Amino acid sequence: MIDLEPLTRSAQHIEPLPASVTRLTALTRGDNWSLHDVEEIVRLDQALTMRLLRAANSAASASAVPIATVRDAIVRLGVRSLLSLAMAVGVQKRMAQALPEYGLIEGELWRHSVAAALATESLQTYCRAQVPPEAYTAALLHDVGKLVMARFLGPDVLCVLAEARERGGLSSLEAECEMLQVHHGELGGLIAQQWQLPDRLVAGIIHHHTPGLAHDVIADVVHVANVAAKLAGTGHSAIGADAEVEADALERLGMPAERMPDLAADVAAQLERVLAVYAG
Repeated sequence: MIDLEPLTRSAQHIEPLPASVTRLTALTRGDNWSLHDVEEIVRLDQALTMRLLRAANSAASASAVPIATVRDAIVRLGVRSLLSLAMAVGVQKRMAQALPEYGLIEGELWRHSVAAALATESLQTYCRAQVPPEAYTAALLHDVGKLVMARFLGPDVLCVLAEARERGGLSSLEAECEMLQVHHGELGGLIAQQWQLPDRLVAGIIHHHTPGLAHDVIADVVHVANVAAKLAGTGHSAIGADAEVEADALERLGMPAERMPDLAADVAAQLERVLAVYAG
């Protein structure tokens, strides 16, 4: 067993989000803000401005008239989509790194994270429950705890974890809990708390492998989205324990299990187009 204190401390001291993301999150939590306030924050972030204009002018936005200003782009996409985009831009670089300890080549954690976020948007078509707006960001960040795992744990421990998954047939959650007494969802929740993200979003990250413990539909959504993203060909594996969806989660969402392949196909069809928005 390893000393958990340095591991959790590492999660609590991970690099902060960009100032623009923090300011947007804090601003829109309250009621006393205006489009001008949002515009001023975005305009100070060149990378976010570029991605915002690209997204507003993409085929997905269905804009017939070219969008050339930040204000028009925000109006076109909406503040909710802007927040999702800002969060994605803020974490993209760190989530694009290779994590060989988890069998992830460079860019694969990012692809999987975006795929899971997309799955939350498509999921409403297949389920009766209402998908909460926070689910997109929770799904985007659901595996952020793996960054801490890979950074802190030595090669010998990570090798044992990989062997437990690949030869022992354990899920990532089971292997981490058995070997470390903590799992990447819990570490991801600590990171989200450090970033002062809403409690509901934190719950979705912590419980994306254990949705029944959250007592909140957001965990069911992120859990199903994570599996759909794997079935779409992203992440560590599309087979085995990590690709099993909880029947209870599907039941709470009101989604037939036989629709999972359709959800995964929707995600796969959208993924490359959406990733193009973040390229460059």
